[in-house]
Amino acid sequence: MKRLVTTILISFAVSGCATNVIPTFNTSPDYSKLYLRGVFNWWEADEKYRLVQIEDNLFVTQIRLTADGQPYDFKFADANWSPELNCGYADESDDQIVTVNMFVRANCERTNEHFKFTPQETGLYQFSINFAGFGSPKVLIKLVTN
Repeated sequence: MKRLVTTILISFAVSGCATNVIPTFNTSPDYSKLYLRGVFNWWEADEKYRLVQIEDNLFVTQIRLTADGQPYDFKFADANWSPELNCGYADESDDQIVTVNMFVRANCERTNEHFKFTPQETGLYQFSINFAGFGSPKVLIKLVTN
């Protein structure tokens, strides 16, 4: 009987300790894993287009585009197209078409919502996504040089 009580007490103590383990969750995705992906690079996660953090929550990359009248479809995503790291437009009517120096909103839990950008000049463009503040991340394209 003494052995049974001892076994029960040890089992209770061990299981009690196990219930005190507090799980940890990653509440913020690792945006440093994002790439600019689109028709210009066959939607690949190319290191040439990996985003670089330049400020808190602001990530950028640059790409040379040709102004031939055709839109470039693109989005920001990690190498695995992870759901929380797959950023397309937030609203089709307001955010799908991107123009130079105009912010649009992104949703990073989308799978098929590609932005569209038609450059008016051939040149080097900076693509950025800003995760600061509340609400949707903001996407911006700037012409760096032509």
